[in-house]
Amino acid sequence: MKNISLKAKLIIPAISITFILLFLGTTLIFTKYSQITSLQKLNKDIILTSKISALLHTLQKERGLSIGYILNQKGKFTKELITQRKTTDIKLSEFLQYSKTAHSQDFIQLLNNISFKVKYLHNIREKIFHKTLTSNEIILYYSSLNEKLLNLLIEVTKESFVPKITQNLLAYTYMFYTKEFTGIQRALGISIIQDNKLHQDEYIKFTDYISMQSQYIDMFLKYASEETINKYEHIKSKPSFREVQRIQNIILYNKNLKNISSKHWFDMMTDKINSYQIIVDYVKKQAKYNIKAEISHISNIFYLVLILTIISMIIFIFMIISFLKLAKEEQKLRVIMDKYIISSITDTKGKIIDASEAFCKISGFTKQELIGQPHNIVRHPDMPKEAFKELWETIGKGKTWRGKVKNKTKDGGFYWVYANIEPLYNKFGKIDSYISIRLDITESEILQSKIQQQSRLAQMGEMLSMIAHQWRQPLSAISASAAAIYLKATRKKLDDENAIKLANKIKELSQHLSSTIDDFRGFAKDDKTKTKTDFETILQSILNIVSNSLEQNDIKLNLDIKSNDKFITYENEVKQVLLNIIKNAEDILIDNNIADPKIDIVIEDNKITIEDNAGGVPPEIIDKIFDPYFSTKTQKDGTGLGLYMSKTIIEDHCQGSLNVQNINNGARFTIILGGIDE
Repeated sequence: MKNISLKAKLIIPAISITFILLFLGTTLIFTKYSQITSLQKLNKDIILTSKISALLHTLQKERGLSIGYILNQKGKFTKELITQRKTTDIKLSEFLQYSKTAHSQDFIQLLNNISFKVKYLHNIREKIFHKTLTSNEIILYYSSLNEKLLNLLIEVTKESFVPKITQNLLAYTYMFYTKEFTGIQRALGISIIQDNKLHQDEYIKFTDYISMQSQYIDMFLKYASEETINKYEHIKSKPSFREVQRIQNIILYNKNLKNISSKHWFDMMTDKINSYQIIVDYVKKQAKYNIKAEISHISNIFYLVLILTIISMIIFIFMIISFLKLAKEEQKLRVIMDKYIISSITDTKGKIIDASEAFCKISGFTKQELIGQPHNIVRHPDMPKEAFKELWETIGKGKTWRGKVKNKTKDGGFYWVYANIEPLYNKFGKIDSYISIRLDITESEILQSKIQQQSRLAQMGEMLSMIAHQWRQPLSAISASAAAIYLKATRKKLDDENAIKLANKIKELSQHLSSTIDDFRGFAKDDKTKTKTDFETILQSILNIVSNSLEQNDIKLNLDIKSNDKFITYENEVKQVLLNIIKNAEDILIDNNIADPKIDIVIEDNKITIEDNAGGVPPEIIDKIFDPYFSTKTQKDGTGLGLYMSKTIIEDHCQGSLNVQNINNGARFTIILGGIDE
């Protein structure tokens, strides 16, 4: 018996350690495999960006030549334009062909948008040939097509989780945007030179494009490597860069435009854009090298962990077999259960009448301190009274209650358990006590908290994108106002009235930008304290951020406040949930190309419903959308954490409910929160 007891003492901890190793190993295997798969996919996407790069380059040049063609009566651009169109068609064919084979699902929606634009390329070219389009119309069409291609680059950047690679891709993307605005400036410059006059609206656009190039160059330099920056500094010293600057000054001061050749301007700007392309290719090469190195590094870890996990599994199976043999002795099994199983028995009033050694160990209390005490001696203040009310109602009816519980330790710490509580009956069939068996899930809850943080960071990234989008128009307006002040001042035409008017306009726009930042800071605040609030207050701060995006996509938002009760909850966490649901609705409305897209929000007491008219959730997946890592956005960058964490926040953290159902022509999400302020 002593030998068996000794073996049991050795095997039980060994099983626990091995099980932990298996759990950690399996988690690491899954994580590293996912990372390798993601990097391999990213590597393929880099190849796609090469096709995008080549196509963008040819489209930018075709745009400039097209404007030169329609404005130049001597036909200087005609021959080059014909040749360039053939080059564009070749690059377009290569891009579309590769995208079909390398990305069967990832970029379907974006590719469809591009294909939609490409269909009209032939018609646009015909109109250019007959000179029935204006310069602005040509710039608008080609710039719109290029913007769709640039959106693909942004999608590729989102896929990186390695900081060094992310920096490469950000530098890569910002240089592409620099090229695009340089290309638009080239096209507009041809129009100005041919017209021999700089109009006020052209001046604003021309200076705006210069400003945008400067901003994107600054962002590029922020993320570019030292080698890339050195290469850029060398390239920008080329004569063509200085010549472009010289001609820019002539255009901006509207002097001696007749002495400038539009063809010369086109050639100098083309050389500048080609130089930027060299930088693009260099950064792409760096990104591919870093991806290859990261895949090699992660693969080494993956195979090492895989081997160790297999060994641990063999050891685990062997120890389980040994344990089952030892477990035949009932007395020893009871000892083992007492030592390693977190369990307790209470009377019908909730007083503890027995507690296992494992319970004592995890709680920090001795058995003597627990016996005779109410079970709420280990109740953590974070657990709401409503949860325990539901628990007692369940077991009082003779049913089993299961759920997660946060308990406190004697020293004031905490631990999480998954509890299984069921009644025990006496010989007369009446309940005389309750037994609780618990599983320590503290590490799992901490991990889930980290996952929630990842989901929140993803939302914050999306919010940053929306804020950047909202800033674009005010910044352009500020730039235009500043340019107007400068122009009037240099011409001695800046009177007090105009100066005050333009200054006030800049002040108002600056206050708008500041307000946007305040909204974001309020959302980003990590506040784990419950506060008294209401759905209207929570929703308003979210709408301040997303309204611009909804307006840009012609999505109508209808808000109906029937009644608005105050409640006590984690306000910022509820904001995350509402933002996630509203953004999901926006995405599906755009993806499904709904004719009259709308989002209806109704607030009634402590309940809020969010409805859309996007067609609803497919019946075969509606029961899965709250599952972890299940995503309907596999064609984009969906992680499957958004709705899963939303469910966790509302039901586990805020003790409310979150449900979804299909309605006539869309989906309805319903959130009900407790904590009503009576």
